[in-house]
Amino acid sequence: MASKAKASGSLSAGAGFIRFLLRPQNRGLVSTALVIAAAIGAAAYAWQRWGHSVAESPEYLVTAQQIEMTPQPAWIHSNVKAEALRAASISRLDLRSRQLVEQVAHAFALHPWVAKVVRVEKQNPAQVKVDLQYRRPVLVVKLDLPDEKNLLFLDEQSVLLPSGDFAPSQAKDYLRIMAGGETPASIYGMPWGSERLAGAARLAAAWGNRWQPLGLYWIVAQRSASAKLVYELRTQNDQVRVIWGSFVAGESSSEPSAEQKITALEHYVQDKGRLDRSDQSAVIDLRELAGSAATKTAGRQEPAIRK
Repeated sequence: MASKAKASGSLSAGAGFIRFLLRPQNRGLVSTALVIAAAIGAAAYAWQRWGHSVAESPEYLVTAQQIEMTPQPAWIHSNVKAEALRAASISRLDLRSRQLVEQVAHAFALHPWVAKVVRVEKQNPAQVKVDLQYRRPVLVVKLDLPDEKNLLFLDEQSVLLPSGDFAPSQAKDYLRIMAGGETPASIYGMPWGSERLAGAARLAAAWGNRWQPLGLYWIVAQRSASAKLVYELRTQNDQVRVIWGSFVAGESSSEPSAEQKITALEHYVQDKGRLDRSDQSAVIDLRELAGSAATKTAGRQEPAIRK
């Protein structure tokens, strides 16, 4: 009896609601509700039937082939684009997505060979152009081990570069420094974390390739009495030592500029010959040699050379 009463009550409530909807003053509300319901149903049907094909239309579909980036320099042997997209789990993108530019920029910015993502630009038909600045190796760090396989490569910012892109034979193309017991505090794409190596990397970058004809090989950094790092460049056998001086940001104003020091040593080698072919030990202080060349002090020939 209770269930019959409950069912009767439900029917009465339903009938009352229908009568409420059929009142003249509520017909507009009913019509609006029907239109909305029809629209929702049509949209759901359309998505089921055509939605996926529209989203994946070639006009808007961006795959790795449609991503064009700044050509890689010769010293990078890995596939930067493939590695960046794989690490970010990107296989395809929708050109209409508002997040596309940020997503692509983030993927490339995380790659250890990319110094800066300059610009990401969407183009029609489906194409994305990525303008990149790549890192350039400038310095080899020799770990405290006997063979030539234990070499690490840094850029000007002392960022650790992927070792897999280098063969041991390539080390001859860069100035080198001993690790001195220091190990990287980071992964590839991050700075080493050493003040000494950071200064050495900036010094190596200042030289570019101009050190090679002079017979230089090593960079050595030592602490002065005032705890300041003082850098030297040496031949492979350490027979000739070239004192560079300090190399902090902007250099000490009391020292000649980097260009003055480099030019002074180039002129010295032009006159005396390659440093690594000398049969005598010597110490050349570029702070004095460059300063002497700049002022052209009379009667003081080669004041910075000590044998």
